[in-house]
Amino acid sequence: MQRNIIVVTIVLLFGVSVTPSITGAFTEEKSNLYVSYGVILYVGGSGPNNYTKIQDAINDTNNGDSVYVYQGTYYEYIIINRSINLIGEDKNITIIDSNAKHDTIYIGFPADNVNITGFTIQNSGNFSSGGAYCDAGIEIHSDYNSIQNNIISNHPLYGIRLWGSKGNNISYNSISSCNRSGINFLAGPSNTISHNLIYDNDVGISALGSTNAKENLLSYNTFFRNRKGLAMYDSGSRIFCNNFMDNIDFNAMSHFNFWQMKPSRNIWESNYWDDWQGFGPKWIGGFLGFNFDWSPVKEPYPYQDIPSLQSQITDNGNVTKWAVLIACSGGVTYERHERRDRNDVRVLKQILNKNGWDDDHILVLMEEEATKEAILDDSFQWLRDNGEDEDDLIIFFFSGHGYYHTGDQPPVDEPDGRDEILHPWDPDFAGWNPDLFIIDDVLAEKFDILKSHNLVIIMHTCHAGGWIDGESDLSKSGRVVLVACGVDEASCMMFFPIHWLFPYYLTQGLKGRADDNNDKVITAEELLRYTIKPVQFRSKIYNWILTGVANVQNPALHDGWPNNENNTEELKLIDVS
Repeated sequence: MQRNIIVVTIVLLFGVSVTPSITGAFTEEKSNLYVSYGVILYVGGSGPNNYTKIQDAINDTNNGDSVYVYQGTYYEYIIINRSINLIGEDKNITIIDSNAKHDTIYIGFPADNVNITGFTIQNSGNFSSGGAYCDAGIEIHSDYNSIQNNIISNHPLYGIRLWGSKGNNISYNSISSCNRSGINFLAGPSNTISHNLIYDNDVGISALGSTNAKENLLSYNTFFRNRKGLAMYDSGSRIFCNNFMDNIDFNAMSHFNFWQMKPSRNIWESNYWDDWQGFGPKWIGGFLGFNFDWSPVKEPYPYQDIPSLQSQITDNGNVTKWAVLIACSGGVTYERHERRDRNDVRVLKQILNKNGWDDDHILVLMEEEATKEAILDDSFQWLRDNGEDEDDLIIFFFSGHGYYHTGDQPPVDEPDGRDEILHPWDPDFAGWNPDLFIIDDVLAEKFDILKSHNLVIIMHTCHAGGWIDGESDLSKSGRVVLVACGVDEASCMMFFPIHWLFPYYLTQGLKGRADDNNDKVITAEELLRYTIKPVQFRSKIYNWILTGVANVQNPALHDGWPNNENNTEELKLIDVS
């Protein structure tokens, strides 16, 4: 009776699009019971006749059989050349790891109708011949397969690669940490890709090298924190009801098809875009792009549990997270600056909201709100009135115009003999009213009265390095200070995407990209290490195009945490585990 129930469970599992849990339903002995749906072979567990290797069990199957794998880690690479069901006991603890060799799972022709569910599939090889032959977590060369309810992660090239494969159902998977693409098409029409969480990849889904990736359905997926979300060459696919969130370079792109010498045209409907302005259609970028989502939605769909970015700075006390976000480089004559200010603050606030900063613990002063009084008095009074204390984490972000004073006003402390100044909101910055200047020594006094020992100050101004080169400025114990550029340097903008250069890479680092030691924690020091190279490179190009002189913008950091005398520890900001 029990084995009949097992067979019925398998039929139900792959006869519908939803994949319910089947953990614990199977006996631990190898089954030799032939039924109309084939036999069930077992791997792992404690049964006396169970296989120890998945491949050995597959080699003993015929079309229509099933291989059930008990929890454990199996260091092998799998070749499937029969139409079988491969079922893991629990996707979180049933792991196939190919130990950086070959495809982790290879589905070869003529093995159509292969079903894989319930595994973590990781650590494939890094072989690539330049495009055609590449290792992947799952490489598919046949048709009408089902890849459902798996964790596919940590692949140096591709998570799933479709090799001219059609009619597949790839659903309810988590696909992450692939250095090329989470899913890649090397030709493959009429596939259904739905309800997947696709995050932290170089490209979420890529169909750039494909000559036949038509009539695919991409729906109910979440593209999250990839460098590029979705990149398409071919036409005729329908892309609807997906979430595009926090992808770095772009959410989606529909490129000109150089193989067929025609634009890529697809149907985009009712997707959520975090970079949509909230009115009108959403244009999908790309050379000769004629793609629009005519009905974008305003709120993300609650399909998947987005990987949280929780922060924990200390283990004792009640840690509260505060943020003051100020941006005021706009004005009547600087409309292009204001657009970048608003984009930078919007993205930074989204990141903080996802990482434990409540809305009522974030004060935003944008453009005309950022008066001298609001910056110097209101923002610090807001922190004090709300009870910031020693254990709390405070982020103070200022983006605006900065310069240096003609001299060093008392207290005399500047090595170059010049105090730095920043400029609050002014409706016409061409005037540069000296009465509105905020001098570094005055702002430093405001920070000195805060109780927090976990203070992060981010200064995005021209000549920002001057804020950390004196004795009475921002360089104090119990804080780190990130500055966008050196004392005699200008801060650059980006033409696309529309952001300032330093804040753009700062926010991308906070999304998880700055974790250079892979400990799942983003620190202030890691942010500097992450931002410095791309900011140097892109500022050099920007300045050369604009002025003919390849000046470089150099971000820098003052490390006074936990104190100036002992600053070997790094101040933790974001937990990306």
